[in-house]
Amino acid sequence: MSVVKFSLVKPLVALCLCTLWACSSTPVVQVDNSKSNQSVAVALANPSLMQYNQQLEQELNAGDAATLQNKIDVLSIAKNLRLKHPTQFSNLLNTAKVAADIKQQLLAGIIDISQSFNWHYLHSEILQDQSVVAYYRIDSDASYSYVSLWLEPQSYKIYDFRSVSFAYSALDFVGKFSQLFSHNVEAQPQLNALVKSLQANDLTETVKIYQSLAPALQNDGALNDFILRQYSQLSANNAHVLQQIILPVLEQPGHSSLLFEAHYIQLDNFSAAIKMVEGLPLFALQDSKMQSELAILYAYHNDFVSAMKHGRQAILVEPNQVEAYFVMLQVSFLAKDYALSLDLMNAVVAKFDYKMGPDVIAEFEESYSFLASAEYKSWLKQRSNS
Repeated sequence: MSVVKFSLVKPLVALCLCTLWACSSTPVVQVDNSKSNQSVAVALANPSLMQYNQQLEQELNAGDAATLQNKIDVLSIAKNLRLKHPTQFSNLLNTAKVAADIKQQLLAGIIDISQSFNWHYLHSEILQDQSVVAYYRIDSDASYSYVSLWLEPQSYKIYDFRSVSFAYSALDFVGKFSQLFSHNVEAQPQLNALVKSLQANDLTETVKIYQSLAPALQNDGALNDFILRQYSQLSANNAHVLQQIILPVLEQPGHSSLLFEAHYIQLDNFSAAIKMVEGLPLFALQDSKMQSELAILYAYHNDFVSAMKHGRQAILVEPNQVEAYFVMLQVSFLAKDYALSLDLMNAVVAKFDYKMGPDVIAEFEESYSFLASAEYKSWLKQRSNS
């Protein structure tokens, strides 16, 4: 078995870090998510894991390059490359070069996110191998996604990350993609040609080469993750060319990507959109925003029992976020459960002092039937008499 040359591995680093987020486009009532504090926190002496991430959240939102550069540990990146992929990264000097490149790409990606998105720390987890993972939501007024950051157990320095839109973390992708070449020597010319066609944006050629590969290679996780990462960088006019090779993979059991949720929504294929969401890691699925997302998708799919289950869970997770109540209100209009609609409106008025006039209600889908209903007229009468 030959080992892939590092001249091949190093250019893959930039490719594996091309996109850290995916946009979510389920229509909901927008609320103000502007940053409340972009100042960098004062460093804490011996902070707890939660304290450290709360401070890191502020630093990520501030997006200061010098501060964030000190949060990423190149030695830990190199160490974990060797631990996870010893065959590909046995040469210490070359591994150090790859690690340095990963650090710079990671830093650039984080700063890029910070310019357009807000970082929200969710929680952390210590895994069985004692590795520490911190989970974050990144969002703007229009879209959001989720990122995992791997931290050194003692220093809490960052050494790896994963966007939920892709199958592998950065380090695992670099290792597994290089392994794809080293384990398939006879197919290297085809694989090299496929990489070059993607880099040259010759997508018709990419599809042709992919379809000529052996079935085992077509189903290789690293290859499909690579294609998906490249897909995420394409314009809408070009991206559809690759869908003919990406979608058959994602539609198989056990495969999904948040990148394609909006694609299936546009096709009114809500069961497929739900599959793209439900394949997310548990930390993302448990977030209030994603529970609200599932509530809307299930409502569009006319599964109102599931929609209400997820809508209620979103409120339980973040009871002080008005957005979760608005999503549940939208579900109630779609389900024509006007008793629930009134309960939610009363809660929004009482808890958030929100003015639920007919102009606000009319912004929701399927709300006109509610506005004409006897239940709404009775509610108005009760309020006018109170």
